[in-house]
Amino acid sequence: MHLKICAAASAALLALATTPSFAQPGSTDPWAGLYIGIGGNVGEAFGGNKLSFEDLSTAKDLSFVSVNNDNNQLVGGVQLGQLWNVGGVYLGLESDVSFAKNIKYLSSFRGVLGAPAGPFLFYGTGGLGMSVTHEEFTVNSTTGESDNFQGDMRKYGWVAGAGIQAMVVPHLSVGVEALYYGLGHDTSPLATALGGEPFNVIADRNFTVVRARIDYRFTSIF
Repeated sequence: MHLKICAAASAALLALATTPSFAQPGSTDPWAGLYIGIGGNVGEAFGGNKLSFEDLSTAKDLSFVSVNNDNNQLVGGVQLGQLWNVGGVYLGLESDVSFAKNIKYLSSFRGVLGAPAGPFLFYGTGGLGMSVTHEEFTVNSTTGESDNFQGDMRKYGWVAGAGIQAMVVPHLSVGVEALYYGLGHDTSPLATALGGEPFNVIADRNFTVVRARIDYRFTSIF
């Protein structure tokens, strides 16, 4: 359902084929300069913070229940960036921060390379990513033992993706983009508190975000 937001943004981009001339780029460079996400961004994260478990106990009697193993979840935030026109293409930097149900903090700092085509800007982007996720799960055994584990995990990695934006009125652009966060895999050895039965928590921290965005673009000041 959340992808309806991105689908609506895509429809808005296609509608620009009939956008009145006042909204099209004029003599002033529409893309170069500082921009900020006045409406921020909103979309969906797929596959983030997936946990699986390995029972290392002698009796193999442990069962696991995770409360935040969602396949996808709504994510939203804000972005800030700057583009420079270099020989007809655009080079830039962008930083953003987003939040979701089990993602307490998601941020990136990326380089941007864009190519204009009429009122559109096609671009690729890549750089550094960081997330703080909340993990919570329960371990049960056939002896009646039940332990609850929870905490926050901070991870660093890389992020890369691509997108398209369109100028809908002077200084205001809308767009859609997809970003892949490569935050790695890790295995944490733990044990139940009462019986001391060992187990591994295996986390897949790689995921994709598809989102729509709205940016206000200032006159070039740098």
